[in-house]
Amino acid sequence: MPPIIGLLVSLTIFTVMFALGLGLRGSTFALSRHQPAVLGRILIGTCLLVPLAGLLLLELPLAAKLSVPVRFAIALMVICPSAPLALRRTSSPERASGLAARIQVSAALVAILSMPLLAGLFTLVRPVSGWDIRPLDIALQVTRVQLIPLAAGLLVKTWRPGWAERWTSTINKVATALLMVMVVVLLAITAGQLIPFLSQNLFGLLVMTAMVAISLGIGYGLAGPDPKERPTVALVTSTRNLGLAAQLAVVYGASIKGLIPAVLSYTLISTIVSIIVLKLLAARVSMEQPKSRAG
Repeated sequence: MPPIIGLLVSLTIFTVMFALGLGLRGSTFALSRHQPAVLGRILIGTCLLVPLAGLLLLELPLAAKLSVPVRFAIALMVICPSAPLALRRTSSPERASGLAARIQVSAALVAILSMPLLAGLFTLVRPVSGWDIRPLDIALQVTRVQLIPLAAGLLVKTWRPGWAERWTSTINKVATALLMVMVVVLLAITAGQLIPFLSQNLFGLLVMTAMVAISLGIGYGLAGPDPKERPTVALVTSTRNLGLAAQLAVVYGASIKGLIPAVLSYTLISTIVSIIVLKLLAARVSMEQPKSRAG
């Protein structure tokens, strides 16, 4: 894969994380002091339980039928929390966007430790043939593309609040545009592989769907009782970091044919399944509210 693709992915993640840090408000972290147990529970779910569920899924006898790119893609996606796409999907009034931002930032920080540890566990268990990702490599990668730009955004927000106020909206638009360009470019360079991949890996797509459903269930179960929080946490927990997973795929799985289509397929399935599940949950809540008022 051309080096320019790796550069585009890195630039996209850097810009998204810088925009996230730049747009945070002081209350984002202040509010977390009032519910540290809830936030801690959610972080355990998104950074630990989802990857462990993925590992167990890949160790099941049925998973032996999966192709190498499908197994590698599932492994990459489950170890990569803190998805910028999830934050953009929680900006509607019926979502707890403040909580989503806290989860996003906290998960990015926790990932500096969790991802190297999980990479070591996956290396030890070897649920994927060809898995050659060292914990130190992961730590350096996550620090460079997530922690440094996030910290830079926070510092600019603190030292130059006026500048941050003026430019946050523009930089957010640039970050969103880069995300779209990245997805389009990845689709374009793998277009010849995508259709054959989908047709040859129907069982793999079902397993990906099951993994997304498990992730949604973990997030929903660990959220608080607030009706806005539960779908938000489910969404943030199940949506994995496409940019980071794609970068790891480019760096460590370049020789695996079909890996990028597999990563994109997981993201597409995650988006579709989460939309369906969250709409069903919203319909259930709206049906229950009249009953509670009548009672």
